[in-house]
Amino acid sequence: MAETNNGLAAPMQLGSIGSEQLEYFSPLLLPDAAQAIERGEPITAIGIAQEEVACGALAGYVDDGCFRVISLYVAPDYRRQGGASLMISQMEKLLVENDIRSVKIDFTAVVSDNETMFPFLSEMGFLEEDDKDQNIYTFMLNQLAGAKVWKPATSKSLRIRPFSQLSEDVLRAAQKRGIALETPLPECMLTSPQLERELSHALIREGKVEAYAAFDYSCCGILTLCGLWVGDPDPHILYSLLKTVVERAMELYPPDTRIAMQAVNDQSARLIQGLVPEAKKVSFTYRHWLHK
Repeated sequence: MAETNNGLAAPMQLGSIGSEQLEYFSPLLLPDAAQAIERGEPITAIGIAQEEVACGALAGYVDDGCFRVISLYVAPDYRRQGGASLMISQMEKLLVENDIRSVKIDFTAVVSDNETMFPFLSEMGFLEEDDKDQNIYTFMLNQLAGAKVWKPATSKSLRIRPFSQLSEDVLRAAQKRGIALETPLPECMLTSPQLERELSHALIREGKVEAYAAFDYSCCGILTLCGLWVGDPDPHILYSLLKTVVERAMELYPPDTRIAMQAVNDQSARLIQGLVPEAKKVSFTYRHWLHK
């Protein structure tokens, strides 16, 4: 941490971040934010520097009268000096001048760094918003394996196979069908190498995918159930698919492996709570209203 001759921390300088400054601030921005600035997209970003060293950055965009923060970070050696507060206060001043009504921050408290967000945002006047059953939950593999709801499938014609054993044509057809039916597809393609193909499984009937559970590492680098869809309303189908996935996971990973699963509605939230009552909510939305 830079200090002045009297031993106090040197003052922080505040400025905007554009493509010219990206070379210095890119390590302090999330990749999506840095790439958007580089492409010239309508991203507003400001940064702080101390003794000509870039040490913090904030970036976001305006959406329907709300400024959505997509990246906020201060380097560890420069924390507890008011840098984050300085950036947010300056950004809010600019937003008020442009008649923006609120600032919104979404974050996931999986990594320890984000645990400090709760008291910080409260001090800055932010309030937590109702997630409306759209949240990310985490739990341990052994907690899921201990669920007492597993039941066998009612049909012997069902075949549940890992993605690694399915052809690209079958997975591409499932992707197209999923788009047409507006099913909860993972952000990447079902054929993507980003998926954990040995753990991701699909239920096959007459050569077509009728259900799938897809896994990747999209939630802060931990094993993530990023896509779950069952076309048949029979609950035995869902539990047979999940039971197969859990058994395979126990073969591939230690029992204390952390897993993330996203709830997109009240039905999926109830499913998570039913499977793992100990599941912990880890995604949060906070908002600060700028105009009373």
